Amino acid sequence: MSQPSSPRLFVLALDGATYDLLGPWMAQGHLPNLKKLYEAGAHAPLESTYPPLTGPAWATFMTGKGPASHGLLEFFRRDPKSYTQVLNSRHDIDGRSIWRVLSDAGKKVGVLSVPLTWPPEAVNGFIVTGLLTPRQDDVVFTSPPELGAELKDKLGRYMLQHTEKYVQDDPMRLADEEFAILENKFDAAIYLMDSKPWDFFMFHILGCDVLQHGFWHYIDPTHPQYKQADADKYGNVIRDFFKRVDARLPELLGRLSENAYVVVMSDHGFGPLRQYINFNTWLLHNGFLKIKRSFMSQLRYLAFRLGYNYRLAWEIGSRTGIVRLVIRLGRGQQENVQRKVFLSLDDVDWKRSTVYSVGNFGQMFVNVKGREPQGCVEPGPEFQRVLNQLETALRAMRDPKTGEPVVAKIWRGPEIWKGRYDDRAPDLFFFTRDMKYKAMGLSDFGSNEVFEDLYGTRAHHHMHGVFMLSGPGIKPDTEISRAGLVDLAPTIYQLLGVPLPADLDGQVLAEAFTDELAARPVVHEQGGEGGAGAKPDDVYTAEEEAALTEMLRDLGYVS
Repeated sequence: MSQPSSPRLFVLALDGATYDLLGPWMAQGHLPNLKKLYEAGAHAPLESTYPPLTGPAWATFMTGKGPASHGLLEFFRRDPKSYTQVLNSRHDIDGRSIWRVLSDAGKKVGVLSVPLTWPPEAVNGFIVTGLLTPRQDDVVFTSPPELGAELKDKLGRYMLQHTEKYVQDDPMRLADEEFAILENKFDAAIYLMDSKPWDFFMFHILGCDVLQHGFWHYIDPTHPQYKQADADKYGNVIRDFFKRVDARLPELLGRLSENAYVVVMSDHGFGPLRQYINFNTWLLHNGFLKIKRSFMSQLRYLAFRLGYNYRLAWEIGSRTGIVRLVIRLGRGQQENVQRKVFLSLDDVDWKRSTVYSVGNFGQMFVNVKGREPQGCVEPGPEFQRVLNQLETALRAMRDPKTGEPVVAKIWRGPEIWKGRYDDRAPDLFFFTRDMKYKAMGLSDFGSNEVFEDLYGTRAHHHMHGVFMLSGPGIKPDTEISRAGLVDLAPTIYQLLGVPLPADLDGQVLAEAFTDELAARPVVHEQGGEGGAGAKPDDVYTAEEEAALTEMLRDLGYVS
């Protein structure tokens, strides 16, 4: 094999793509260009992070480090001084990004629409930021800063992110916007590939994730909310979106030389949901959480038991438009209002409460003395006793409609998370059966019911996404035994001939290489780790954080 010097590498990131859908659609001839890439090289299901969420997953991709090493274990992180949450940004990621490492090695990089890239860092090339970029009109979303105006000038407009959200009565408003964004982003990618020098180019498409969250129940006859009439009307939206990606893919691939590498990947997989679960309500019912005996807390608790809760108010507000006015208060003031009116963790008697839940996968935290602000559980034997009680209760949880067990697999935190930030990890983590039950995000007590029917998002993330790699020295049409999201950064460095940082958790996927390419030695950087740099105290303003929280709520991550 003659290995050309200075190969290019192109990454197509299909957010949330799963072989559960792409596999049959490729076999049926709906995605001929993706099928060609699949057969041209190595491929495998791609293991995501624990949990398989956008925040930790993309941080892992861009650093080659696991969540306990880079520090992002959720969209939000616990405030050590309270029981509230703080929104993460790029500055909370400990570790250099792929584009930073490649820039430092003299490579020209181009990054288009990847999540968690705002605020944009200065690189040897350009960055156009993606999800979690504030929605304000004057926000700077590119590096160099003038590139934003250039894109708008050349394309007529640049659609930074979606503004619609899934509405049951008119779901096509969201779908139509996602298709328009897709066309706009493809046009941007083509312009940037043609007009800017680059050795590494990454193009991220969010619409795959957004439409699967909202439209899965139209394509899946086993889904509890499947209706044939709706399937006939909307059932092809997800497939048609991927078909449009596939149809325009040759425009990108045609701009690559024969010695270019192509990576197709997703940050996690996808699958249907059955029900929502309010885990703090479940903890309350099972005695792990106790409510204060004060008059106002007991009054809020009474209203909560009677059905007056945040979910009900939000649904009414969404229909009347009041929610938009509340959002303008900023997240901090929103929470102050919410906690004065509705039952929240502020009403919990922490001196008598042993466990609380925060996170999109029902992550459980013990109220440990010396770690939590008002911890009451002693470290050591008492801590283990509480965890044992919690695990026993979770294993006994049953679906009220079927009587089947809800929880399938349980881990203690140290079994999964090892690294500098393992103190941020939950004490107990679990997956529900077939991952068909979703925790109610970051709400304290969203409802007085433990189990609720689905609204908003009808499907959620699974552990395995997609991975395809083709190019010189890559085995053709080969299924490799394993591939993890954490392995992509080191593999990209190796293919581009760049020394690997010393602090990576991932490994080069040499199983995908021919013998000659696999024999090339792996070279590591000399020196220390090289972290993310100084972190400002406030990355987001109150208005920006409120808008981003609303965006995450639209996507189903905040309830």
